[in-house]
Amino acid sequence: MNKFHQIVLSLIFFISCSGNPPGMIMIPKGEFTLGVNPNNKIIQFMSDATLSLNAQPAQKVYLKPFFIDQSEVTFESFHRFKPKFKYETVNISEPIRGVNWYEADAYCLSQGKRLPTEVEWEKAARGPDERLFVWGDQFSQENANFGNQVRSIGSLPRDTSIYGVSDLNGNVSEWTANWYSPYNNSNYKDILHGEKVKVIRGGSFHKMKHGLMKEFAILPYRNFAPPQERFWDTGFRCAKSI
Repeated sequence: MNKFHQIVLSLIFFISCSGNPPGMIMIPKGEFTLGVNPNNKIIQFMSDATLSLNAQPAQKVYLKPFFIDQSEVTFESFHRFKPKFKYETVNISEPIRGVNWYEADAYCLSQGKRLPTEVEWEKAARGPDERLFVWGDQFSQENANFGNQVRSIGSLPRDTSIYGVSDLNGNVSEWTANWYSPYNNSNYKDILHGEKVKVIRGGSFHKMKHGLMKEFAILPYRNFAPPQERFWDTGFRCAKSI
């Protein structure tokens, strides 16, 4: 590629990004692989208890383009929306946490946005090549915040997806829009399927205590919780349709 073509491509990228809502990134249209297959190398290290049966089978999914927040919603931003909701924090640029699904949903709607679907979340994190972590298939504890304390958004640059979305693998887990339900063509049955619990995605700083941190931090992993509950390792980010 010659220098002229490089300049043209750079200008096209700049123009496409300049139309994004502030603080959001456009995820392009197209197919990606959702979920995992039982013989896939990325789940062979798992124990029987964490085989991600609820994330099978892997399948190609086409999504239209959409916007997603580059970073998790911060304590500062959420406190402006709901001043009475506050707690002791080291830095107001830390992601908000301890909010339930309804509060997260209300915040996004107040901004003219919405919570991302879990499929949108996974595409923004994995990209087109079925990677296990945002940086590839090999786990590295230093690449994301899996420690004992939450950190300011964007503190670890390696925890950034190929689209430029930060803190998807660590820091705090995130509420998504979806009720917990089986994937298409799945034979897996769970008594929690239906409108009982909401899907939570992403690893968090809290996962070291479980002893199976890698299993809980892989991008296809699906966690879930009642929407009225609060968790001190869970926050959210917003999305927006185009």
